[in-house]
Amino acid sequence: MIDQEPAFNRYLVDTNIVIYTLKGVEKIVKVMEKLENNTNKVYYSTIVEAELFSFHELTREQRIKIRGILDIGEIIDVDSEVALKAAELRSLSRKIYKRKLKLPDAIVAATAFLCSAVLVTRNVEDFNHLCNHGLHIWNPLET
Repeated sequence: MIDQEPAFNRYLVDTNIVIYTLKGVEKIVKVMEKLENNTNKVYYSTIVEAELFSFHELTREQRIKIRGILDIGEIIDVDSEVALKAAELRSLSRKIYKRKLKLPDAIVAATAFLCSAVLVTRNVEDFNHLCNHGLHIWNPLET
């Protein structure tokens, strides 16, 4: 189910949302402030952390800003449970939908599933077929 603004209080934030926050996209910055200031539980996958820190030209200031954003939530490690759920989602995507779900996206979606969290992302197209299987997605740019 793609939610306009879900009534949940558990959110897994995707890489692109953090990037928009760093770029100062007003709507996303307000969403992140709302997530931080309320009684919400915010999660990030270690995949998101890796993607954010892998840009080769990050400045020290940018690294500090990224860490500050990640510190508002809990970073969930890729363990065997996440890996197996990601494998299940990739297999399901290929078998039922004839879609290739990239491994990083599968890990992010699996983490959202296992945390019972809404996936906050702009890349709805990458994940929307998983809504048929219980994934909740929120694109804050569409609200």
